[in-house]
Amino acid sequence: MRKMFVRAALLSCAALVTGPAIANHSWGGYHWAGDGSNLTLKVNTAITSQWNTSVSDSISDWNQSTELVLNSASSSASAKRCSPISGQILVCNASYGQRGWLGIASIWLTNGHISQATTKLNDSYHNYAPYNSPAWRALVACQEIGHDFGLDHQDETFDNVNLGTCMDYTNAPDGGLVGGFNYGPSNRHPNTHDYDELKAIYNHDDGFTTAKSATNFGIRQVGQAPPQSAAGSGDSPAEWGRAIHNDSQGRPDVFLKDLGAGKKVITHVFWAIGKGPNNG
Repeated sequence: MRKMFVRAALLSCAALVTGPAIANHSWGGYHWAGDGSNLTLKVNTAITSQWNTSVSDSISDWNQSTELVLNSASSSASAKRCSPISGQILVCNASYGQRGWLGIASIWLTNGHISQATTKLNDSYHNYAPYNSPAWRALVACQEIGHDFGLDHQDETFDNVNLGTCMDYTNAPDGGLVGGFNYGPSNRHPNTHDYDELKAIYNHDDGFTTAKSATNFGIRQVGQAPPQSAAGSGDSPAEWGRAIHNDSQGRPDVFLKDLGAGKKVITHVFWAIGKGPNNG
C-alpha cells in the first residue's frame, strides 16, 4: 500500500512538471511476457564502485513503475563477458574498448517476448571527461536499463531542449545553459511518460511469464530445453547483426541478429558525441 502511494505521488508531481502524458515510445512492442500481475524481474549487477550510485538509483527509479517489481542483487558474473542470464537482466561495466559507444542494451526475444537482457556500460569512455560525471553516468545507466524493459527513446535529437527523461538523447544530461544554449531540465531520471508507457506495455496477461526469479546457471534437467544463446552480446557492430534503425545523426543505433527457431537478439546503442561505428 505504501509503495502504491509513493508511486502515485511521484507520478502526480511529474505530471505537474511535464504536462499531460502520452505513452508512445515502446521499442517495437517488445516486452517480457507476464501473467497479468505486476512483473517481477531480477536485475543482477556486475559493477564496480564508481557505478554503484547511478545503477542503484536507476533501478530504484524504474521500480516506481506500477507494473514492475525489480529485485536487485550483486552478481559474480564476468563483467567483461556480461553473458545473459535466462529470465533475468544483467547490468555490467568494464573497459570494452574505444568502439564509439557509451552503453548498449541487448534483449533476447523468444517468439516475440523478451527472455533475457543485458546492459553494458563502457568505462573506456566513462573513465574520462566528460563522461565520468554523475550526470552522464546517470543518463546512460537509466536509459540502457530502460531499454531492457522494452522502452524506446522519447526523442532522438541531441541538441534540443531536454524532455526531463533519461529516455531522451542529449548533449547535456544535466540540462541548463551549455555553450550558449539552454537545454532545460536534467535527463537523469525517467518521467511520467515513461511510467505511462510501461503501463501500456505490461498491463495485460500473456498467460505465462518469461521472467525467472532463480537460475540453475546452465545445469539442465533431463528433457529441459537448452538455455538461449549469448550470441549477439559482443562489443562491436560485427557481432550485433544488421542495422535496422539510425539515430537523428544517421548513425545505426539498433541492430538485429536472427538466431533461428524464433529467437532473435536486438541491441540498442548509445553512441558518444561525434562517434559512431566507424570512428570510435
